[in-house]
This record gives sequence, C-alpha cells and structure tokens, in this order.
Amino acid sequence: MNSLAFKSLVAAAVAVCSVGTATAYAADNGFYLGGSLGFSRYHDSINGVSGDGTPFSGKVFGGYQINRYMGVEAGYADLGRVDNSTGNINGHAEYLDAVGTLPLGDRFSLLGSAGFAHVGFDTSAGDGSGNGLKLGVGAEYALTENVALRALAELYRPDTFNERPDIAQYTLGARVAF
Repeated sequence: MNSLAFKSLVAAAVAVCSVGTATAYAADNGFYLGGSLGFSRYHDSINGVSGDGTPFSGKVFGGYQINRYMGVEAGYADLGRVDNSTGNINGHAEYLDAVGTLPLGDRFSLLGSAGFAHVGFDTSAGDGSGNGLKLGVGAEYALTENVALRALAELYRPDTFNERPDIAQYTLGARVAF
C-alpha cells in the first residue's frame, strides 16, 4: 500500500470515528477519541543513526468499540526525536488497529492490539518511510461512564531503509467515549 493511500485510509477512519453519539462504557459500543503521552525506545539503528535515547512521544487516536470485546482504532503517533553523536532521528506513524478488550470487572480491562502502521523517519542521514506491523498490550481503567485512563506498550516494526527496526512506545493517556 503506498504512503498516500495509507494516509488517506487513516484520515478517513479518524474522521468517521469522530462523529459518534453512543457511550462506550454504558452500551459496550460507540465512538471514542483519546490521547496519550510517554516515551519511545528505538531498539535498532535507523538509517545508520543509533537509536540510543528515550525521546518524549505521544499520540492521538479515534476508534469505534464494536462490542464489549472488540474495537477498531486509527491514530497518529509522534515517536519522538533522538539526538546523539551518530546523528538524529525524528519518527512518526499513522496506524490502523484491531483492539481486543478483556473486561476484568466493571471498570478494569486488559487491552491487546494488532494492526498496520505507516512509519516515517527524518534522519540526519536521509529521510524514509515504510509500512509494517504494529502490536500493543495494555490496561484501561474507567473513571466514569465516558472517561477511561489507558496505559499501553506498543511495538512498531516498519520495513524502511532496507531494515526492519523495532520502535517501542510506552504511553499513559485518556479515552473519551461519546
């Protein structure tokens, strides 16, 4: 899938996800929006630039909870900037995930996600982008019927610069259902 088509698909999914009226917690389905802040970890070099460091990162997302156990989510992630003696890396991603939810009581749930991401890198050695697998695990705690806190660990594995680097993102954020 080329970059423009993937970005258009993600933009359309986010737009659709921003028009809901149902409450996810009360009805076990509906639209939601959210955002998270945290840090990333580049486990591999990107285009010859060492990924040493833990840059500040964040993401915004929107989704639709199909039922109590399954949802679909699209978003944009800023994977942070690394500056070191080998150069610098600035990464970002657009993604589309299937999200599984395992409720453990009325308010607490475990999350698992799998999907595809288009990841772009601006490096001091040149720019590039690629598509790849995105996986995630986490937990969510419902504060109210419409607001929940989320903690996630996610792994991006794009095919770029003839490599498959691993980039992890760890975030804490909130999800608002409507």
